[in-house]
Amino acid sequence: MKILEKRYPLGTIPKQQTDGRYINETLDQNIKLLAKNITKDMTYLGIITSSTLEVGTGKSVFTQQIAESYLEHVREIHGIDNRLIMNNLVFRPKDIIERSFKVPRYSIVICDEWEDLHYLSELGKTLRQFFRKCRQLNLFILIIIPNFFQLPMSYAISRSVFLIDVKFTGEFNRGYFSFYNFGKKKSLFIKGRKTQDYDCIKPNFTGRFVDGYVVDEKEYRAAKMKDLEDQENLENKKEFNPRQLTIDIYAKLKQKLRKKITNAELADAFGITESTAYRWVQEYNEKNKNSQNVVSPNLAHIIVYPTEGGEEKIIGTPNKEQVNPISIER
Repeated sequence: MKILEKRYPLGTIPKQQTDGRYINETLDQNIKLLAKNITKDMTYLGIITSSTLEVGTGKSVFTQQIAESYLEHVREIHGIDNRLIMNNLVFRPKDIIERSFKVPRYSIVICDEWEDLHYLSELGKTLRQFFRKCRQLNLFILIIIPNFFQLPMSYAISRSVFLIDVKFTGEFNRGYFSFYNFGKKKSLFIKGRKTQDYDCIKPNFTGRFVDGYVVDEKEYRAAKMKDLEDQENLENKKEFNPRQLTIDIYAKLKQKLRKKITNAELADAFGITESTAYRWVQEYNEKNKNSQNVVSPNLAHIIVYPTEGGEEKIIGTPNKEQVNPISIER
């Protein structure tokens, strides 16, 4: 279906054939449900990820399109005219809270994927703070993450309203997604986490999306590049931390010598108590947990080609009944 025909006359979007921006109709109906109920003192968290390759599948483009659809429904239903601009985007989890107080109520904040080893660890801490401090702002937070199964359990299962898996198909063709509602998302996380298997649970529906940023593409790319450069400069300027080095050395020695020396003996050699040694190991594990046990991405989707007629097969049959909280299906 097409939306925003007046905002996007023919020629304003790449490969556009008629006025407006294309969006999957079933997805748009689900977004409308969220927009309709946001004024009931709600705050939403939506998750965008990729089961094929962690980068390059079009997650950022698609997330902006979801945000635009949501804001348009908020305008139509509640008469609140918020537009998606660069101020609605952040590139680091720690900026979510500050930005939440700068955007209008009933608006959106998108946390675009950040190129950092500890992205998910920082994201988990930020989300905890957000739901404590910012829930009354009634925002829709969309987070783009490299791996759904590495998200903290509470946000993967109970805090988020949906998961969208953006993937390649065919010969690295972009523009395909799978939608998991609250219940399906929970089942996927529980059943698929151990082996990181996105195929263990059937999505509510699948669909297509087309290319086209909502915010100015040049401005977006420039902002993202600046953030990457700032992060590189920050990492290069990091001061030597003797305490962290000592903790790392202790934790690694404990792993290698665990059958040859007791915890008490190793702690004594470092001149610390056993309780301090325990805290060091916990701190080390917390710092490194998101860089361990990373399973190779599932590339099975990219060798599955469209079915007869060249159109993607939509899972399920038309169903007008709503399944709480968000699951209009096709």
